[in-house]
Amino acid sequence: MKRPYLLLGCLILTAAACKQDREIKVYHLAKETAASPGGAPAADPHAGMPGGAMPGAMPGAMPGAMPGAMPGADPHAGLTAEQLATASPASGPQFADVAPANWKKQVLSPMRLASYLVAGDGGATADISFSILRQAPGGTLANVNRWRDQLGQPPHDEAALKAASQTIKTSFGEGIVVEVEGLPSGADAAKDGRLIGAIADKDGSTWFFKMRGNSALTAAEKEHFIQWVATVTPAAADAAPAAAPAAAPAHSALAPPAAAADGSVTWQVPAGWTLAPSTSSMRYATLSVVAADGSKGELVVSHFPGDVGGDLENVNRWRQQVSLPPVDAAGLVPLVSKLTAGSKTLSLIDVTGPQTRLTAGWTRHGADTWFFKFTGPDALVAAEKAKFTAFLESVRFTNPE
Repeated sequence: MKRPYLLLGCLILTAAACKQDREIKVYHLAKETAASPGGAPAADPHAGMPGGAMPGAMPGAMPGAMPGAMPGADPHAGLTAEQLATASPASGPQFADVAPANWKKQVLSPMRLASYLVAGDGGATADISFSILRQAPGGTLANVNRWRDQLGQPPHDEAALKAASQTIKTSFGEGIVVEVEGLPSGADAAKDGRLIGAIADKDGSTWFFKMRGNSALTAAEKEHFIQWVATVTPAAADAAPAAAPAAAPAHSALAPPAAAADGSVTWQVPAGWTLAPSTSSMRYATLSVVAADGSKGELVVSHFPGDVGGDLENVNRWRQQVSLPPVDAAGLVPLVSKLTAGSKTLSLIDVTGPQTRLTAGWTRHGADTWFFKFTGPDALVAAEKAKFTAFLESVRFTNPE
């Protein structure tokens, strides 16, 4: 009689164990399919891998990126999945920017609010990006050291960071700019070797601007990069969602000014600017602009025989006008950028003193050097800089060389 009871007990225990096993399996599967903490899935399936890239893929390459994108194009390479989850997607905060004419807009990745590629000689390229994190993972020092690690450089401490960075003004407040040089093992020197980055904080978010590419090209584009950062502004809260970024300011065509005896030139006057009576025989033309707060800016066009002492002497004279110390020949190189106007190439300088900002372009035509100098308060010049650049691009000389 004991055996039937014993068999019955075994059957009951087996059934209970099976039921318990089924319950455990169901619970286990539910855990595997649950969302990550905070309800957001991992933003990057390859987060945590070296360079943020999958084996066999170009480091930093994004779906839809144009051919030729350089290594490390992902501005968040090296961040963890949790840190990536704080990044604003391309559909996030709207903004406006004015990019240099030689930068080519690229297809946006999920983490970028702006993406550009600039090309140089011999296949050289540099990649430019703008992105936002709701908070800077680890702070500014940690992010700078992440950039340094990407180029194989040792980390900075706070003192080294302060010595190696410069402060800039952005629409988000003060930011810093850092520059890192180094060619990672196996990297293509045509697409890598230097990184210039800017970081600014606003309302609990950190705004990242990054340019990385061929060392010489990236260095040559530094001033363009800093000027571009200054143009990036959050869109107005009541702006229409479909409003396009103000990438190309409008201009109104103007009849060419009266030709001087030794040459003539035409241009387009930006909207809101006016021709003003010249107060000096040294001026070929004078244009003025008045800001909403009543501050004034002035553009003076002039030309003189020869090179007027050369670039270094001219730049140092302008620096003196805004109460800045002179630079030597080596210090001049990173301050000057280039711009194309028809068949001409103009040199550009942008300097800011305690009271006044001055940005100027100049070029040779025939036996003369032509100067286009725009001065005014820093805020006004920054707001009108894109229009000034477009003005320079519209300049055409009508007399032969």
